[in-house]
Amino acid sequence: MMADQIVGGVARRPSPWALLGAVALSLATSAALAQGPPPEEPLTPAQQLVKSAGPSPGGYYYVPPPSLPDAPMPGADPRDIQGTWFHNQGMEFRIARDMFGNSAPYTMKGAEIVVRRLKGDRAGKPYTNPSAKCRPPGPQTQLDLNMPFTVFQSKDWIRFVFEEFHGRWQIITNPDAVPAPAEKAYMGHSVGHWDGSTLVVETKDFKQAMWLDVEGTPLSANGKLTQRIRKVDNGDREPYLEIITTIDDPVYYTKPWSVVRSFGWTPNLAYHKEYNCEEQIGDRSVDADAGLVPEPKD
Repeated sequence: MMADQIVGGVARRPSPWALLGAVALSLATSAALAQGPPPEEPLTPAQQLVKSAGPSPGGYYYVPPPSLPDAPMPGADPRDIQGTWFHNQGMEFRIARDMFGNSAPYTMKGAEIVVRRLKGDRAGKPYTNPSAKCRPPGPQTQLDLNMPFTVFQSKDWIRFVFEEFHGRWQIITNPDAVPAPAEKAYMGHSVGHWDGSTLVVETKDFKQAMWLDVEGTPLSANGKLTQRIRKVDNGDREPYLEIITTIDDPVYYTKPWSVVRSFGWTPNLAYHKEYNCEEQIGDRSVDADAGLVPEPKD
C-alpha cells in the first residue's frame, strides 16, 4: 500500500487517479524507453552540489471530485484535444530528474541558482518568483501546479486556460493567420504543428527568466521548451493527455533534457474556481510581494 502524503498537516492518501497516473506514465514513456535510457553517468560537480542541498519534500495529490456518470467523452479525432484535463500524477515541487530518472544536467551556474533558492526557502526567506508578482509563471509551471485546465481549439490556434493564476497558454498552429506578437511575453511565443497525432510545440522568446517549478529550477529568458502533446485513448472513460517537455537552455544545463507528464480527462472540473492573486499586490494588509525576498541578480 502506498504511504499517505502529508500536506499542511493533513494526511492525503494517493487516489485512484494517482494510481492511474503511474500506469499512464508507464504507457506514456514506453515508446521512448523502448530505445533504452542513456546510461547513468557519474554525477558532475554541479549535480553533486544540488544533491548536497537535500531532497525535495516530494509531491502531493489533490483528489478531484468523481466523474459525472453522464459526462461527455472527448472527441474521437486524435488531433482534437479540447476539454478539461487534470493531473493524474503527484505534483513535483522540484524537477530533479529527467523522464529516465537521471539527474537534471545542471551547469554550475544552474546548480548554484537552485541551491541558493533552496537555502533561502529553508531559512524561511524564500525569494520572489514571477507568480508572487502575479505574472504568468510560464507553460511548464502552469502545467505542473496541480490545477485543472481547459483546452480550446480552432484551425489557427490552441489555447490552454488554467484555473491557477487565470493562466493562458496560447499556441499558434497557423502563423500566416495569427502573426507573431510585437513584444515578448511572460509565457513566451508558442508555435505548434501536427506530427501525425502528436502536437509539437516550440516555445521561446520569453520576456524574462522563469522558475520551472515551485522550488526554483531555472530557465533563462533565452531558453526554449519543446512540448510533444498527444491524446491517448485507453478505451475507457479516462483517456489522458501525455505531454513530454524538452528543456533546452545552455545557460543552466549542459544538454537538453526531457520530463513527461500525464493529465486525465475531467469534464466535471470545467467550471473553474475563482482565483485571486492580485490581493497581495498593493494591499496594505499584507507584505509586498507576499513577503518574499528579492533575489540577487547574477
